[in-house]
Amino acid sequence: MVERWGRKPTAVLMLLGSAVAAYLYGHSPSFGWLIAFGLVMQFFLFGMWSVLYAYTPELYPTRARATGAGCASAIGRIGSLIGPYAIGIILPTFGHGGVFALGAGSFVIAAASVAFLGIETKGQALEAISS
Repeated sequence: MVERWGRKPTAVLMLLGSAVAAYLYGHSPSFGWLIAFGLVMQFFLFGMWSVLYAYTPELYPTRARATGAGCASAIGRIGSLIGPYAIGIILPTFGHGGVFALGAGSFVIAAASVAFLGIETKGQALEAISS
């Protein structure tokens, strides 16, 4: 999909698919649906990470690629530190569904960021992207 559709549309699709699946997973009406939505969620999450690890480094010039990708990863790790605290606040008030709705909302924000701020790198030389 990354090579056929491009990085940006594939990233947006995977992020929105993750959002929908996470929301449905958190609001599953039965154990069977929980398993089904969990499988769908894992499909989109694995796809999302695959796209982001291919797409993110292409957005930085060669001379700063490792630093840029490292900074993006570090920001994600800050989110990993904040996440459990936020869940501790949300879980008692909104329950499990609220926790997964927060995750779904985060994926929607990420998809909107890629859609509006991202650039397409498909078929371009890395030197042309970073100039």
